[in-house]
Amino acid sequence: MLKNFVTHATKTTLLATISGLAFMVATPSFAQQSTPAAASEPERGIETVVVTAQRREENLQNVPLSVSAFSAAQIQARGLTDMSRLENSVPGLTFGRSGVDARPAIRGVRTENVGVNGDTTIGFFIDGVYQSRAAQATLGFVDLDRVEVLRGPQGTLYGRNTFGGNISIATAQPRIGQFKSGLDVTIGENNKVRIEPFVNIPISDTAALRLSGASEDDDGYVKNVNPSGNNLFDEKTRYMRAALLLKPTDQLTATIKIDRGTRGGAGGSAFGYKLAGTFFDVPSNQQLFNATPIRNLNTRGGNRDGVVDAPLTIDGGIPLFAAGDPYTIDTDQKTILDLTSTGASANIAYDFGSFTLKSITGFADFEAIRTSDTDFSASTIGTDYQLTSAKTFSQEFQILSRGEGPLSYVVGAYYFDDELRGVFINEQVPRTIRGVGAPVSLPVAGAGFYDEQRADTTSIAAYAQGSYAVTQALKLTAGLRFTRDTKDFKFANAAAVLPLAGTPPNPVGTAITLATGGIPASAFGSKGAPTNCVFAATAIQPRPGFACLAANTAVLTGATYDTAEFEKLTWRLAADYQLTEDNLFYGSVSTGFRSGGFNSGQNQAALTPTFKPEEVTAFEIGSKNRFWDNTLQLNVAAFFNKYDSLQEQRQIPAGNTTLSIIENSGKAEAKGAEVEGIWRPIDNLTLNLSLSVLDAVYTDYTNVPLPFGTSIVVADATRLTPTVVNGITIANAGQRRVFAPGYDCGPVPGTGTGAAGAPALAFGCNLTGKKLPYASDYSGSFSAQYVFDLGGLGQVTPLAVLTFNSGFYGQPANSILDKQDAYTKLDLRVTWDINDNLSLAAYVNNVTDEATATRFVWGGGGAMQASYAPPKLWGIRANLRF
Repeated sequence: MLKNFVTHATKTTLLATISGLAFMVATPSFAQQSTPAAASEPERGIETVVVTAQRREENLQNVPLSVSAFSAAQIQARGLTDMSRLENSVPGLTFGRSGVDARPAIRGVRTENVGVNGDTTIGFFIDGVYQSRAAQATLGFVDLDRVEVLRGPQGTLYGRNTFGGNISIATAQPRIGQFKSGLDVTIGENNKVRIEPFVNIPISDTAALRLSGASEDDDGYVKNVNPSGNNLFDEKTRYMRAALLLKPTDQLTATIKIDRGTRGGAGGSAFGYKLAGTFFDVPSNQQLFNATPIRNLNTRGGNRDGVVDAPLTIDGGIPLFAAGDPYTIDTDQKTILDLTSTGASANIAYDFGSFTLKSITGFADFEAIRTSDTDFSASTIGTDYQLTSAKTFSQEFQILSRGEGPLSYVVGAYYFDDELRGVFINEQVPRTIRGVGAPVSLPVAGAGFYDEQRADTTSIAAYAQGSYAVTQALKLTAGLRFTRDTKDFKFANAAAVLPLAGTPPNPVGTAITLATGGIPASAFGSKGAPTNCVFAATAIQPRPGFACLAANTAVLTGATYDTAEFEKLTWRLAADYQLTEDNLFYGSVSTGFRSGGFNSGQNQAALTPTFKPEEVTAFEIGSKNRFWDNTLQLNVAAFFNKYDSLQEQRQIPAGNTTLSIIENSGKAEAKGAEVEGIWRPIDNLTLNLSLSVLDAVYTDYTNVPLPFGTSIVVADATRLTPTVVNGITIANAGQRRVFAPGYDCGPVPGTGTGAAGAPALAFGCNLTGKKLPYASDYSGSFSAQYVFDLGGLGQVTPLAVLTFNSGFYGQPANSILDKQDAYTKLDLRVTWDINDNLSLAAYVNNVTDEATATRFVWGGGGAMQASYAPPKLWGIRANLRF
């Protein structure tokens, strides 16, 4: 009843907000005719934020787009110390995360595949340079001027892989003519120590240098009770940036930046770090692993991941193991993170008077190595290793009109080259677990595999957008972009037979390893051709201890899918009407796409080699307003998005097994509304509101094969005859098939027939009408801060931020396994600005200590994996300026 009341109240509030907006605009006393806020702001007026959402500097309130923007002062005041905390301030943004990979979701669109054969759906930009890997954007959140979040497809001005929107970070620029330095120090829970220095050095009247950096150490908030393992989500981060500003003439400006960052420690695992669900039979103390019920995998007591949790009973009394404490694990394998990122960019602009020519050049060299304990137990059974490396170059040219007169325009050309390499190694070692010998489906001697992918992407694009002022109030906008992506994908796989000698993770023997260079280029061969590879004997150990191919093993299957091209024309049409200088109304229709890609797997004959781009057509109406002498800002937007050819991860039958691939198999719709409000009713009080209402569902998503591990056959003496569904036997006599909740579907036609060469039994569901993952019915935040003036002692500002969410599902099936229930979080912060050069702040984030999931994913061994946002954490921060 409470949930229904809150849902109704939220929707009523949204409707009342829109109705009130119409009333205030229509009432003369509220329709301000004064000069714009940027020209003259009252003492308690709302800060003007300048954004570059349309590739030129504009007042946020004059941009006919859904944009949330935060200045440097707002970033500091709200404690936006990393990208994930944007979720507390941006309507409709769900910031998913697994390990160091950012997986944000906006308006029903989420980033799921971050491998080398996939692209992000929400684009990340740093100083105008696109970041191709999801982990790159989480490192350099240091010394910032501004952060912008654009909601909805940005297919015209930003192009590929801004399918759902984009997050743009503008780092602090050097200032000519002023010397300034600062030091921010944070200490907190789990021995957290973060130091952020910066210095701005005027070199001459035409040049300045800015140096900034960060160093952070943290013991981690996910505690491992196993002495052989380690804590997760620790921090060993080092980052530095150097920016040089050159302005030799009034017309020419050049900013050159170089940055480098490293992250070490354990990280947060490559996928999920906690089991969200798996079959678990309490009476027999048996648990599903690799399709076989075995005794408890954890030799140290407790359940599979070492936490004694209450099981959730399902069909026939067979319980489903449900995760308990999300912040405690018991794994024996150390988790490793080794990330290095180096980048360089050059932004050059020349003012020709009637137009400006801009050049944006970017280079990045990125590598991340991650490991995880794949059995989630204290037993030595399985370990995964993942390497992702990227070398990226981009070049963009823009011609921008001065903006005077009725016509303004931007014309651009873009070039992008991305060389990616991905390695995934799985090592499995048989062990006797609580007196149970290794069943047939448990790892056999040295089982595992080595999977290597190499993807090269070249993208070229040309675009133009123009706006014409028909009258002083009415403006029409049209934009067009042509994109061509050329992708070359190579894949090779070795089904490994590891040396028997040695104890993982330090096997001994001759092997293909990363230390020996991995799979050589000659192994990839031509398209679809089998290849052979023989390595000379070597004793070099792999990093961090995985082996791929034993001595004298010469069989290696290679497949190269050559080249595929994906072309798309995206466009935008919009109209905006400036009712008053403080009230803007707009409407738009736009399109976007995410590039296609390739599948890889051990059985190439069963693969769909390529998948097509996914597409979106988006309709939006909105209004941006300031009232009451610039003390109330109210921005609203309503949208309707149609998604087609969605790239969904599916499992398809292949021989006697199933393969996980990506197919263009779904259609969906998302409709909703968003509200952003700032109100300063009195001089020292500021109230902020962020609200989103969303209805995002699949409109066509049928016959979807289910993930591995969603059903199991158990003994049942009461079943005297086989269980037959649609002519297919799904359980023999004396057995019963049990399904995970939400996955009780019929068998896929043509599977499980028993005929020679027929695919193994697979089950499929009709998911039409199911909610899109990470799409909450409603979400938002409310914050309040008050400035207490202490005279000569400065100012004290307490801030409270209340975040609420109706909950969401993490997988298309919308099962209880991947359900995040409704939650409310409270963050508290108090800042003491002693003077212009010194301030102190104390904070407690997630005071309510809510455990909320940031990602759900099906993993090996028949289990749903999950990652969680941080628990309650406290800290103290000091900011010094010199």
